[in-house]
Amino acid sequence: MNNVKQLLSMEVKLAQQTLMDGVTTVEAEEFAPDYSIGIVTPDGAIPMPVGEYTLANGDVLVVEVEGIITSIAPAEAEAEEEAPKTEATEPVMAEATAKKVVETVSKETFFAEVENFATINAALKAEIEALKVELASNVPAASIITHNPENVVEKNSFQIASKRERTTEDVVFAKLFKN
Repeated sequence: MNNVKQLLSMEVKLAQQTLMDGVTTVEAEEFAPDYSIGIVTPDGAIPMPVGEYTLANGDVLVVEVEGIITSIAPAEAEAEEEAPKTEATEPVMAEATAKKVVETVSKETFFAEVENFATINAALKAEIEALKVELASNVPAASIITHNPENVVEKNSFQIASKRERTTEDVVFAKLFKN
């Protein structure tokens, strides 16, 4: 029973190390291959992006799957690996820190969206111009509307018993209804 209590109350203590930039802090249960690793932020830890990172103690941390340590090479191994690379004709690239990687990815995404919107905008402008030309060619010129004074509406009035004498009632109704 005590073993179960110990296992349930066991707290996972995470080790923290700083990257070479001196600002970014990473944490893992253990800095060894196949352990999860994350970048410490005020909101919590986020998985470490894919790449190679140099820790403050000089060790090289390799992450090939996001958030999982693939390997950690001591500082001497890094110096040995750098020597053959300098002999090759390929340029030596600066090591990317986690913040730089996240910033680069966000900028690439932003500029890709801007380019996408620019192409859509250009296509829509071309379509609007084509529709303007089409409408201009299909609509005939408007004719001027003038008033025709000859149009006179005739009233057909029919009166019943028009030859009889008018009574007082007829006079009152005529004034009321203005017939």
